[in-house]
Amino acid sequence: MRMQGNGVSRRDFLVTSAATLSAMAAAPVLAQRSGNKKVIHIIGHSHIDAAWLWPWRDGADEALNTFSSALNRMKETPDFCYSHSSSAHYRWVERADPEMFAEIQQRVKEGRWEVVGGWPVEPDCNIPSTESLVRHCLYGKEYIQRVLGVDVKIGFNPDSFGHAAGLPTILKRAGYGYYVFMRPQEHEMKLPLLFWWEGADGSRVLVNRIWDDYDGHADSLRKAATSGFADKSDHAAFFMGIGDHGGAVTKEQIKQVLAMRPEFQKDPSLPELRFDTLRNFFSAIENSPAFASLPVVKSDLQHHARGCYSANGEGKILNRRAERFLGEAEIISVVANLSAGHAYPSDQYADSWWKILFCQFHDMMAGTSLYSDYQDVRDSLGYACEVAQTSKIEALETLAKRVDLTGVEEGAVFLFNPLPWSRKALVEYYTESNPSNTAEITHLRAKDGSKVAVQWRPSEAMANFVPRLSAWVQLPPCGYKVFELAHGDAPAAGSFSDCCAVSDSGFGVSSLKAEDGTELLTAPVGLVAIADTADTWAHGINSFRAEMGWPTLISSTVIEDGPVTHVTRQRARWMNSEIVCDIARFAGLDFVELRFVIDWHEHEQMLKLEIPTALTSPRFFAKVPGEVLERKTNGEEEPYQDWGAVQGNIGNNDYTVALLNAQTYSYDCLNGLFRTVLIRSAPFARHNPAQVPYNNNDAWQDQGRQERRFWLLAGKGSYSSLSLDRRAEELQTPAEYVMDSAHAGTESWEQSFFEIEPSNVWVLAVKKPEQGKEGTVVRLQERSGTQTSATLKSATLGLDQTVSLAPWELKTLLVVAAKGRGAEVRELSALETGTFKAL
Repeated sequence: MRMQGNGVSRRDFLVTSAATLSAMAAAPVLAQRSGNKKVIHIIGHSHIDAAWLWPWRDGADEALNTFSSALNRMKETPDFCYSHSSSAHYRWVERADPEMFAEIQQRVKEGRWEVVGGWPVEPDCNIPSTESLVRHCLYGKEYIQRVLGVDVKIGFNPDSFGHAAGLPTILKRAGYGYYVFMRPQEHEMKLPLLFWWEGADGSRVLVNRIWDDYDGHADSLRKAATSGFADKSDHAAFFMGIGDHGGAVTKEQIKQVLAMRPEFQKDPSLPELRFDTLRNFFSAIENSPAFASLPVVKSDLQHHARGCYSANGEGKILNRRAERFLGEAEIISVVANLSAGHAYPSDQYADSWWKILFCQFHDMMAGTSLYSDYQDVRDSLGYACEVAQTSKIEALETLAKRVDLTGVEEGAVFLFNPLPWSRKALVEYYTESNPSNTAEITHLRAKDGSKVAVQWRPSEAMANFVPRLSAWVQLPPCGYKVFELAHGDAPAAGSFSDCCAVSDSGFGVSSLKAEDGTELLTAPVGLVAIADTADTWAHGINSFRAEMGWPTLISSTVIEDGPVTHVTRQRARWMNSEIVCDIARFAGLDFVELRFVIDWHEHEQMLKLEIPTALTSPRFFAKVPGEVLERKTNGEEEPYQDWGAVQGNIGNNDYTVALLNAQTYSYDCLNGLFRTVLIRSAPFARHNPAQVPYNNNDAWQDQGRQERRFWLLAGKGSYSSLSLDRRAEELQTPAEYVMDSAHAGTESWEQSFFEIEPSNVWVLAVKKPEQGKEGTVVRLQERSGTQTSATLKSATLGLDQTVSLAPWELKTLLVVAAKGRGAEVRELSALETGTFKAL
């Protein structure tokens, strides 16, 4: 139980006499003294951690109790106001207590109950994908508008552990004009209390950094009178209440405010104390002289607790898996709906997104909740993945059975590329290598007779009765191509790039070269173990660089050497743990894949992959939500998403070394040495100053089998020349397949449904609109910082459209097919509402 500033517990506050409070509230409010124009806007608020040191079911209970308390305070105190975020909390109350919810609806109409944020929860704002953050806006705001009649304009994430640089772009596109946060606090990042926050596309939101605490105590109002105002401002926001485990605002807190008012009104040096809303606070700021000179911040808002970028890697992996499964299922379902009339499961997808978004609550996503909370996370994300997987497979099978496969002799495979650009994609699936017992399958054959080499890889089952067919195939943009399984002469094997070499004497990759032959490493790519005795959050830690040692190579063996893939398996030991890395190269492709399987049994340690580049004057670029950031190469731990790249010089030329990841979110770069976290083995939910007790049996994070996968690539030129957004998508999006055989059909062996170019245009989503509306939603972002004309093509939709994108612009489009003429394209908000203009 968190104690109040005067040492009184929340329970003691709650038993204070209501009669005394009501009498004080009924007393007339004295007029403000002439000349005193300052106002402290007291924002009634209670932070509710949906699941932290308790399960989410307790969070639901606390939401009901907190809302009841807030409503009681309104009855007792006529001018009291209350502000609350998190549409998931409102959904709990709506379903469990309709009578209370009706009372909230009435207080909202009166303007005394203010809905802020509106997102399902207050999420982590570093780990969720850009599209996930858009969906927080989309689903949360739609719900609040529908049930409470409020168009939420104030973004609200006070306790999130950092805020990505792309958030202003997302917020603005979703109709937000304001943002409120507390972390990082003043000792963690020097920022004004009021400022404009600007994204790379120029979008701005007006930001209030919470002074002191998001659940402040009335005792602090005296200090706020002198310290809580932004520079040159006559208005300050003061958050008052009991929080973390809910509690609303107590009778005692309100009693204290009412008791202070006469003193503050008599003293012209003291501000007015006014119960109010954030909406009124921001309106007062906008109408004040200070508004014209507010500073502008153009960066992410970091750092609070850098261990949160890597804590509980399993939860972060499951999150990304669910995000990607659902996004891919949506685009495949759209294709099946448009081309074959296959039902699009809108309601199931929306329910799945709600579950993903709830699990992105900042403590859960950061890895700082109870071990038992992550059992609930696995269940919820598993639901989303099951919906996505089932819907995707049904849609693919619908598409496959429409293709005319008459004449196929032995078997065929229908391959689908979900990405809207043409590319080589990996296909792997289990099948018989000699299904007719006459001759082994030697290649894939297209309708035009062209051949694709295959390689038979060992099964993941020790029985190895059924092998895996593996091939890299060229597929059309967001479309399919069918291949027949063929006998006879195989095509000539492709050549393998000499861009890398495996170390002969140690663990890892010993050489990495650009296309012109320039060596880009100073030492082998390998692993390093780091001591990490910090708490789960890693409070007060800026960098993890206490090197304990490097794993010892046990063996290095070539385990596959075929026409498609060459794999070297390396085994290493570190203390009680075994590390296996399969280093894979592919014919005709310019990257090396690192596949780690780690049996980890260490505590208070971190395992990092390290890439010692030979680049001078290095610059580091990282993908983050809604933006690409250049960051300092000072060795401090930073968050990133699908890729990071070191760009620098050798001689007079620029070169780039990039690492694309499928699971990780935390890195550091010291000069040209780039490291990323594979495993961080912290205890669950240990918060300073608590220590791990003797004979403790609580769970530790990321123990046992851990899998991580990367692509390592290099090139001459800047990072932007490598199309890293697209390459990262390709890493994480193998070809979808349907094993097929001879049958009649009406469709050809190859078809493209949707294409978007050029490569600096990132496709976030292709989906049906919400609430069963007509058309197809396409969400795009320009990713190179240049004015771009994007081309959208779809024969299915009758679409051939050029769309103008400003640098870093995030744009949501609605495409509606029109009979007898080209498709109509209109720009929408990120909420898929309103029509800005026809394009």
